Amino acid sequence: MKLDLHLHSTASDGSDSPSRIVELAKEKGIDVISLTDHDTVGGVPEALDKGRKLGVKVVRGVELSAFSSYEVHVLGYNIDIKSAALNGKLEELREKRIARAHKILDKLETFNIKLDRSALKNDGSVGRPHIAELLLKGGYVTSVQDAFERYLGKSGAAYVASNRLTPLEAVKTIKAAGGLAVLAHPLVFVNKGVLDDLICGLKPFGLDGIEANYPTHTPEITARLYETARKYRLIATGGTDYHGTIRPIEMGSVEWRIDGYSRKVLKI
Repeated sequence: MKLDLHLHSTASDGSDSPSRIVELAKEKGIDVISLTDHDTVGGVPEALDKGRKLGVKVVRGVELSAFSSYEVHVLGYNIDIKSAALNGKLEELREKRIARAHKILDKLETFNIKLDRSALKNDGSVGRPHIAELLLKGGYVTSVQDAFERYLGKSGAAYVASNRLTPLEAVKTIKAAGGLAVLAHPLVFVNKGVLDDLICGLKPFGLDGIEANYPTHTPEITARLYETARKYRLIATGGTDYHGTIRPIEMGSVEWRIDGYSRKVLKI
């Protein structure tokens, strides 16, 4: 069974529509995928419909952005996308993202850079990548990376700090929607030496797993993360964090086999 449980579409900051995501999965022989857009489930119904038509299993997903002393992303799987608790929190996050985007545009205007604010009226998840694309289209930068380095990154001239959930709030939101909460791309926490503390702080509140398989993980790191999953009785998942043309990582390029326990918990 081939899986990719970390994919982004145009509903957030990916370049491919939810339908195209499923079509690509079919073309690549991927059996199970999850659409995990940032702070939105807007693309999930379209992906589910296309998955039924093409015979690709689509797991309902989301990726919630959180922050404590460092950035934490929590993946949610098998969520109820109609959950009032989830959608209320997502709407709150959407409004905060839009407010942040306008503050960034305000700062850009001090450099005589005027972008079309109507382009930020997005039903999905508006973020800095969208502004980077506007800067690129306007000829103000040479690439998305250039946009982040000059204006949008933490050292950029127009940077505005985000107002996010705490990791605990992210886990609780996913659990309230009946989902499985999985710590995304945990290598950063390994490098900081805080992975065990983070897991111990979140597991009593429902943390279900860690993303052991990821493009930047070496075989040694992956093995260590599987051992961590066994230690804390967590599921081990994996995915490419595919964003289409936004990032040069091919869908399905992280090859991994799901263990029996994780497969049972994920119901795939």
